Formats: sequence, C-alpha cells, structure tokens
Amino acid sequence: MTEPVVNPEAQTATEAAPAEDWQKKHDEVKEKMLYLAADFENFKKRALKEKEELLKFSQAGLLKEVLVIADNLERALAALPADDTDKGLLSLKQGVELTLKQFHSFLEKNQVTRIQAKGQKFDPRFHEVMFQEETQDHPDETVIEELQAGYMLNDRVLRPTLVKIAKNPAS
Repeated sequence: MTEPVVNPEAQTATEAAPAEDWQKKHDEVKEKMLYLAADFENFKKRALKEKEELLKFSQAGLLKEVLVIADNLERALAALPADDTDKGLLSLKQGVELTLKQFHSFLEKNQVTRIQAKGQKFDPRFHEVMFQEETQDHPDETVIEELQAGYMLNDRVLRPTLVKIAKNPAS
C-alpha cells in the first residue's frame, strides 16, 4: 500500500480555518460581554438615581396636603385686626404666629421652600395666573399680588404660586 501524498500547505490551511473561526467567535462573544457589562453598569446607575429620586420626592403628596394648614394659619393671622389691644386677641395672635413659625420650620426641615413671587416677572413654571389687572404702575406681566403661596420640594414645584399679574393697557 502506498501512503497518500499530503500537501503540507493544504493541511495548514485546513487547520488554520477552524482556528480563525474560533478566534472570530471568541471576539464576537467578548464584544457582547463588554456591551452587557456596560449595559449592566448603566442599569445600576439608573436604578440608583431612580431610588434617590423616589426617596427625595416620596413625601410630596403628604406635604401638599399639609400646606393647606399653613394657608389657613396665614388666613387666620390676616383676619385678626392689627391694631386691636384686647389681651385675649393678642394672645391668640401670638399663638397662631408661633404655630405658623413652627410649621415653617417643619417645612424647611423637609426641604420645602416658599416660592418668592411678588415683584417678580411671571414665570409659568412657578406661577399660575388667577387674575390680571390693567395698570401702568408695574411692568407688564409682573406679579403684583400673591393669592396663595407656592412651594418647592428640593428642586421641583410642589405647588405653584397663585398670582395676580399686571397687564399694561394697549397704547
């Protein structure tokens, strides 16, 4: 029997083809793994950010409800006559003022801040117009009266300020 003649170049080419295929598949799998690792890192960062946001603003509903108390305390103070010297009335006024001060302290501890509106230019992100008043005394679209205080929770509007703005008459 004679041995078949094997071409050495053909033998190396057939051995190299599976090695090249393996290297190509290896590179593809490695690339997919890198993409998966990057996606997972992005997912972890996004999940952490969402958790922080949830914790930061989870009390918004409760705080909105509680703001009504501040509104009523402010209305009570506004309804009391400023020049009355009745000791009972003065005592009541002091009690309401102290309660309101304590309430504002509570809001501050919970990162709730009041939106300053009076004298500012109307900004739809922070103000809600309830009335317009024709006047030459103030620049156009300037807040001339705060009807209900607005508040921010961290960096978001918890409740917009209800305002009356100036409207300059057309010339």
